[in-house]
Amino acid sequence: MMFRSRQPVEPALCEAERCSRCAFTGVRLLAAVILCACLVGVSPGAHAAGDPAPYAAQTSDTLDDYDVPDAHLVADPLEGWNRMWFGFNDFVLLRIGKPVYKGYEAVTPEELRSGVRNFFHNILFPLRFVNNLLQGRFNAAGVEMGRFIVNTTVGMGGLIDVAKKDRPVVPVEDEDMGQTLGVWGFGEGFYLVWPFIGPSTLRDTAGFAGDYFLDPTWFALTLEESIAANGYKQLNGLGPAIDGYEGLKSGSVEPYTAVRNAYIQLRRDKIRR
Repeated sequence: MMFRSRQPVEPALCEAERCSRCAFTGVRLLAAVILCACLVGVSPGAHAAGDPAPYAAQTSDTLDDYDVPDAHLVADPLEGWNRMWFGFNDFVLLRIGKPVYKGYEAVTPEELRSGVRNFFHNILFPLRFVNNLLQGRFNAAGVEMGRFIVNTTVGMGGLIDVAKKDRPVVPVEDEDMGQTLGVWGFGEGFYLVWPFIGPSTLRDTAGFAGDYFLDPTWFALTLEESIAANGYKQLNGLGPAIDGYEGLKSGSVEPYTAVRNAYIQLRRDKIRR
């Protein structure tokens, strides 16, 4: 993942002050990175929802709906590596992410969490709009444009999903660059599991990098602000991801295979629709 940081212009500092400032900034940045890493994309179904960094669940689709028995949906030549990170992500999600989210849920009303979800979904409009255009889904792109205008103006900057009350601008499917590459005919390559991010493929990994350039938070904010904003976004939406993963895991004899198959099938269905 690439980051872009804008450093403000400051008066000249003495060497001692400069070193002190750098050290303090480094500590704050390290803490932000650790927090974000614990929250961003720790769901094993991270890509399934279409958000660029983490992909917290925003649609009704869950991995559990796609738990199919075919264990050879995609090549998995790095299975040992993938299983190692699968176990790591499982620990981070259930032992760190879940307790943190439960504490957050206890002190925040559902109305606030819903507003935060709506706000971040709204500002990710460029990601969905551009990928709809690249896939030739012009009607869906028009719906996204209409939703963005309505929710930004009438919905208090996207905090309220006003557009969902109007049938012509009901949400369509989330889109991302991985899906666009699939529509263009690029193969999946092979299966991958990334630390903190979760399941992916070679194609979706390339798409994940492309989605970065369509995420306004990485350009409108400084590095630290972007990490904090994306970390909070993932924390706010972590509940459905935890529930979906625990449901799939408890109903599977071999969770690694179940998550792999469900992820691949879900991504294929999104591309074929």
